[in-house]
Amino acid sequence: MAATSRRTYLFLIAFFSLIGMCYTPIGLNYGYPDVNAVGSLIYTNGNETAEYISGLSVFTYLTAIAILVLMIFALKVNITLSGKSKKGLLALFFISAFWSPAKGYIKSGFEDCSELFDTSLPEVRFFSDAYQSYQKVMSENNRFAQIIKYRDDWQPVVKEGKYDTYIMVIGESVRKDFMSAYGFPTKNTPWLDNANATVLTHYISAAPSTQLSLTNSLAMREANELHLNNSIVSLAKKAGFETYWLSNQGMKGGFDSPVALIGQQANHYTFLKEGSSDDRSYLPDENLLPYIRKALVKDGQKKKLIVIHLMGSHPQPCARTDGKYGSYFHSQNIACYLQSIQNTDSLLADIEAIANKNQLHWAMLYFADHGLSFVDKNTERENLTHNDSHKQNYQVPLIITGYDYSTENAIENADQSKAGKHIIDAQRSGLHLLPMLATWLGIEEPRLISACDWFSNQACQNQHTVISFSNEYQDFNHLKDDSINFH
Repeated sequence: MAATSRRTYLFLIAFFSLIGMCYTPIGLNYGYPDVNAVGSLIYTNGNETAEYISGLSVFTYLTAIAILVLMIFALKVNITLSGKSKKGLLALFFISAFWSPAKGYIKSGFEDCSELFDTSLPEVRFFSDAYQSYQKVMSENNRFAQIIKYRDDWQPVVKEGKYDTYIMVIGESVRKDFMSAYGFPTKNTPWLDNANATVLTHYISAAPSTQLSLTNSLAMREANELHLNNSIVSLAKKAGFETYWLSNQGMKGGFDSPVALIGQQANHYTFLKEGSSDDRSYLPDENLLPYIRKALVKDGQKKKLIVIHLMGSHPQPCARTDGKYGSYFHSQNIACYLQSIQNTDSLLADIEAIANKNQLHWAMLYFADHGLSFVDKNTERENLTHNDSHKQNYQVPLIITGYDYSTENAIENADQSKAGKHIIDAQRSGLHLLPMLATWLGIEEPRLISACDWFSNQACQNQHTVISFSNEYQDFNHLKDDSINFH
């Protein structure tokens, strides 16, 4: 019996320690295994996992090592207890761990056995939370997979407009404070710096991760539920636009992500990372150019909406630039991050050149899905990663330009202007982006009528709310600051 107890003890120590070591990289950044953490694991492929791990802070690695050392120490410790002491400790453990769950089970009339797992005991709660979160993610995905099959119920009215081609470029993981277009001293956005455009200086993303942000920005939310069938793509399609979704992000992991499902609503869609057939570390966004050129060919009388979803500045940044960068700032990782933003700027310039060459009456909107937070700040290992506790996780660019933008019409009715820019300083939230996109496309829809004039400096209501990793609303204004250290 003593030998069996000893083996059980050793197994449990090793089991929970190894689980703790493996979950440390996620737990320290995302917290307990909630829906976002589990969803991120499901949607992330092997390459992105490796990139994520390589960008972790030293503290994360030290924590994992500490768990390993404590595990070895615990395995070697040999404490002899009397039989009575063992029984007493075991009873104390079960009473403290399961007193509250047992009460809940009794109150449920012995019907809800899940109450027995509703304990704050970490070893039980971890698996309970992970299982419940997995069930929620799978349930949501099944719901999304079903609802995406439903016909949209948009009722669009298209107004006469001066544009025949609308280009929406979605950047990835871009903090606006790292762009020279928003004041960063290194000139890494030369095209945006010089473009006549409308610039929103206080736009905040809906959420701090791609799936949460884009689904809540590009699809209709009613009664606190997302309806992916009613997306910006299906709206434009219903309004008679020829629609395109060109993506440098994946379509299939274990199953299609919600954003990929929105993309597949388009008349024409391309995913460079479809499945794992083309899943390489370095797949630059410029590989989308042949598909962009094809989409920007002038043909027919239909208006077009072309959505271009970039890999952009996704961690790890040096994987985005093949380790190359122009100017050094703080660390190699940050230098690569600056270069990745410049690469996106170059791609925007290429898109403009193609559209002009084809003599299109085009308009282009560029924004990013979310920002990032510093790790190992003010060290030579300084890097950026996902987080939801800082303002910079949500502060992203949003810029609109077009073939007919000039200094005159860019600053028309603007309160502030500079170098052909119409500057909008009023705060705007990505949770209310869909009505603005409809207005931009010249589409009227009864459910998308908004009292907020996005294209003015009007102070609008409810523009400070964002979504956290746990898919809960939080006040952006109450978040901590994670600004760049220029000293």
